[in-house]
Amino acid sequence: MPDGRYSSLVDILQGCDFLTELVQRIEFCLDSTLSLVLDRASKKLEIIRRERRRNIEMLESLLKDTAAKIFLAGGIDNPLVTKRRSRMCVGVKASHKHLMPGGIVLSSSGSGATYFMEPQDAVELNNREVKLSGEERAEELVVLSLLTSMIADSQLKIRNLMDNVLELDLACARGSYALWTNSVRPTFTDSYTISQSDQCNDYSIYIEGIRHPLLLEQSLMAEESTTEASEMPVPLDMWVKKNARIVVISGPNTGGKTATMKTLGLSSLMSKAGIFFPAKGRPRIPWFDQVLADIGDHQVVSVL
Repeated sequence: MPDGRYSSLVDILQGCDFLTELVQRIEFCLDSTLSLVLDRASKKLEIIRRERRRNIEMLESLLKDTAAKIFLAGGIDNPLVTKRRSRMCVGVKASHKHLMPGGIVLSSSGSGATYFMEPQDAVELNNREVKLSGEERAEELVVLSLLTSMIADSQLKIRNLMDNVLELDLACARGSYALWTNSVRPTFTDSYTISQSDQCNDYSIYIEGIRHPLLLEQSLMAEESTTEASEMPVPLDMWVKKNARIVVISGPNTGGKTATMKTLGLSSLMSKAGIFFPAKGRPRIPWFDQVLADIGDHQVVSVL
């Protein structure tokens, strides 16, 4: 890697355990898109579901035939196969209940004009459907419990992986932000010697052409949402000599004093967080232990 700039990211990647076997096992057993336990997750589950599909086919065929016969006999306006109380049944007018001898009334419509009845021939098939449905759910829980145990056994590795991914994601986010705002990397220093006008001057802060990060962000977002160019915040130059203990910024109202202080405060916090800030050249800034704000007249420049 050139000049070792990416070595720390490479170290993070090399320290990742991606738990390939666990991922493969989960993908073999589950369809994450459908939130479904797959048939192949266990042999028992595959057998149960095959039997259940066969039973449902027979049950639906029986009920469709029954509903069609009731319709032809004038017992319902339209053939109706539905489910009530977890059992498949057909609809029939209350006045034509006799068309289904031995049938069981599971429910009725709000008006009471329609009964939802389970044909006598469907009782055994419905019983089997209820039984197989319960067995299927029980076996799904067995599979999910096994996968949960495997995940629990790997929880430390998973947490470590998540921490590493977070570090990489933050690094990528910082890089994307720097490209978007045309930002540069600052250098922390207690003092910086710079030559200017044939004189040697020591500076603890040396920043050229910096723009308020949040105001710049608003301008860039406005440009992206319209074809017109947006007005950019005014760039600022900040030079503070190393021996200065107090800096007083004076000037008229709306002259930029508050914006300047906030820009420096944000730049300090961004630097400490490893975020480049929008300036020119090679800015230098001290490591401020504290960044405090006490604004008494409720001024607001975006949000600090």
